[in-house]
Amino acid sequence: MMDSEAHEKRSPIITSSKQDISPHIADVGEIKHYLCGYCAAFNNVAITYPIQKVLFRQQLYGIKTRDAVLQLRRDGFRNLYRGILPPLMQKTTTLALMFGLYEDLSCLLRKHTSTPEFVAHSMAALLAGTTEAIFTPFERVQTLLQDHKHHDKFTNTYQAFKALKCHGIGEYYRGLTPILFRNGFSNILFFGLRGPIKEHLPTATTHSAHLVTDFICGGLLGAVLGILFFPLNVVKTRMQSQIGGEFQSFPKVFKKIWLERDRKLTNLFRGAHLNYHRSLISWGIINATYEFLLKVI
Repeated sequence: MMDSEAHEKRSPIITSSKQDISPHIADVGEIKHYLCGYCAAFNNVAITYPIQKVLFRQQLYGIKTRDAVLQLRRDGFRNLYRGILPPLMQKTTTLALMFGLYEDLSCLLRKHTSTPEFVAHSMAALLAGTTEAIFTPFERVQTLLQDHKHHDKFTNTYQAFKALKCHGIGEYYRGLTPILFRNGFSNILFFGLRGPIKEHLPTATTHSAHLVTDFICGGLLGAVLGILFFPLNVVKTRMQSQIGGEFQSFPKVFKKIWLERDRKLTNLFRGAHLNYHRSLISWGIINATYEFLLKVI
């Protein structure tokens, strides 16, 4: 009898403790995907920024890899990481949203709609990619800071943002159309194919093997998507390298680049081979870091 009474006295406390803890556990679960995406992006940008800068010069000027590298050498080491703050802020934020929103929206759509799972995942990926486009101004400023033609106009991120202010809010969103297409459709393919690709790789039995398979899966998928959407990035880069003046449409800018590059597909894809390798490394790092952190957090 005494044991029963003691149990009855203790049980409300235990129940209360569980009730107090469970919301916090739920909160951690809700933000985990955002946090893992943020850390994965930070890790990636810090490692691959110099490669991205070489690629940027090729996209903007249509020059060979060797010439782009020589440009960076002439700029000097002090300018090598010039412009890293905007992509660091943009990528960490957008990838946090990409992974976090995809998970949240997938759950919401599956819970509150009767759409097939494939459609729910695709819609979640598209909406997450569209939301990422809010942070286009960071990508815009990164373009300006990486272009050596603007080196004498501003020396840091703050000055670049300030220089655009007098042109109105729309100036921060040059290149929005190709970004929307790129983000939305690449997200659908990335989240839709990531699982099936990993299933076709050898089964991982150790932590290190999981890291390798996640790196290969993310890297291969990112590299293929990088090639597929490369022309969109070429047009986006050209649109965002301009300050002030007419806002030209995506088709008009694409036609102009096409004519400048002698109507040759090989010239339009100049820098694509470097983009392939950069994407292979970048998305390998992102996917491996993200999956690793999901297991340890």
